[in-house]
Amino acid sequence: MRFSDTLLRQVRDRVSIADYAGKRLSWHKQKSRPSAGDYWACCPFHQEKSPSFHVLDQKGLFKCFGCGEKGDVFTLAMKLEGLSFPEAVEKFADIAGVQLPKDEYEDRGENDRRKRLYAVTAGAAKLFAGALRSSGGAEARRYLQGRGLGPEEWERFGIGFAPDEWTWTIDKLKAEGFTLEEIVAAGVAREGDEGKRAIDTFRGRITFEITDTAGKAIGFGGRLLDPNAKAAKYINSPETALYSKSRVLYRLKQARELLAKTKAPGLVVGEGYLDVIAFERAGVAAVAPCGTALTEDQLQLLWRAGGEPTLCFDGDSAGQRAAARALDLALPHLSPTRTVRIAHAPAGQDPDDIFRSGGAEALAALIAAASPASDALFEREKNRRPLDTPEARAAFQAALRDAANRIADKDTQRAYFSELMRRANEALRPPRQPWQPRQPGGAYQRSAPAPATAELKAIAAAPRPRPAAENFLRAAVDYPGILGRFADWIERLHMDDPDLEAIRSALLQLSDAEFGAETTLSGIDRNRLSLHLTRSGQERAAARLSRWPKPRPAADDGELEAEWLALATREVVLPAIREELAELKHAAAEGDDAAFVRFQALSREARAIEARAREAKDTTTDTDEADGLVA
Repeated sequence: MRFSDTLLRQVRDRVSIADYAGKRLSWHKQKSRPSAGDYWACCPFHQEKSPSFHVLDQKGLFKCFGCGEKGDVFTLAMKLEGLSFPEAVEKFADIAGVQLPKDEYEDRGENDRRKRLYAVTAGAAKLFAGALRSSGGAEARRYLQGRGLGPEEWERFGIGFAPDEWTWTIDKLKAEGFTLEEIVAAGVAREGDEGKRAIDTFRGRITFEITDTAGKAIGFGGRLLDPNAKAAKYINSPETALYSKSRVLYRLKQARELLAKTKAPGLVVGEGYLDVIAFERAGVAAVAPCGTALTEDQLQLLWRAGGEPTLCFDGDSAGQRAAARALDLALPHLSPTRTVRIAHAPAGQDPDDIFRSGGAEALAALIAAASPASDALFEREKNRRPLDTPEARAAFQAALRDAANRIADKDTQRAYFSELMRRANEALRPPRQPWQPRQPGGAYQRSAPAPATAELKAIAAAPRPRPAAENFLRAAVDYPGILGRFADWIERLHMDDPDLEAIRSALLQLSDAEFGAETTLSGIDRNRLSLHLTRSGQERAAARLSRWPKPRPAADDGELEAEWLALATREVVLPAIREELAELKHAAAEGDDAAFVRFQALSREARAIEARAREAKDTTTDTDEADGLVA
């Protein structure tokens, strides 16, 4: 007695031999190509120093070129774990979610029945192919030729035609010796309602043959030919013993073969049969779900073929929703060797339209422009709500954190968290206001200045020392609490010294990289900042940093904050208030009463702030002026 070939193939198709072997072996990084499902390691069955143990994940096979051991995932488990063959089958059937027969062995009668069902679907495929070429298939041929599909494509892609008759397929198959029960069980016909006679599943439709991973026909998709008929545009075979649409991908066998030739990082997933045909004609390995949204089983099949599939959707709202669902499905499984990319066709077009209008190059460009999963996730959450209130911004960040936390692989989870939070911080930070020159007294220069002489240009080009600004940055570098709380203020500080600007930019970049709910900024110090500047080509700024005096011993938090706020008041707050006062003064002079009232109130506030700033400065010692937070 033995397990049926069909059952064993089902289990092998749903289990990754690379995943299983990878938990017990160390893959050779230089020789292995995970994106192609091609792995090498030192053989576990004999001693060797260079890797000769080869695993082909797409085919589910292994072979050692040193000792000659070879086989499939069942063989490998038997040799590595000492399992019997039935035990190995049971182990992987449980992983794959395949239910074994009650007695765990093949039932001969059931296997014979499956063979009959395969024969029914094969017979139906032959009948549909013949009908397309008959006189009754003229309209279907015109439609296909209008889509650029001729006889060669009909043969290559298993395209046929089901005549618009109630029992045409049933009658033809019964004449070949099949019973009505077998025809219905294969999904080619369906029982009539309330005792009515059985009728063909596909009527008046162009048919697309769906095969299993061995290339055998197991079902069909059908496209309605009459656009005025009151029926679904596309239908698929019902669930049968051969065909489970949530576990099947259209053209998977052919796509795997093409992928091995093109060496692309993964399969492309289209939304329909014609999209897949267009991709394949363009030399792109592609598949499609059969009338369902992408499922967990289908996603695992995609990753077994290659670690980076591209999910291609239409550009309309339905396509956006499908992309969101697929991304959520993939998110928990993302890892260093498994991810997805998202591509959207332009609005109003699908891949078949793009191929017919722009050729293979246009489809290649569509796939090349696909977004990584992290980008697609970030943009989705960013565009779900206007970020114009504190609540909305908090919800945006919370959604990104929740998404990252759903990733099971811890290294990938941490990488996503860091990247998403960095981008969120960057997106939510107010845009930096461009610097504008001010006249003495705080007023903006409104009239065009006189042309500068060469001497004035030379003077203006030379950086002017700003000890307060430099001390401002020193404080942020030496006292992490200040950077953590006042990064926005640091960004607003006006600097025309290029070295200080480079230091400020590097500091903010490092702080963005460490931004997160559970991270601190204590890891940013002068050494790390200097290394970052040097690697960025800012050697002069790094030298400037090295000349800073040593920081004084940290005071208590309250003293540090008071001194820093005094400096911030003079360097950021007061200049901003003076600029607004100048605007209000101009508006009040033109008769704006509201501006006059605001001008008076803001003037009082400015005087009070200046008084507090002077008081803070007066309480600071000369040593503090030289080496402390303020200058």
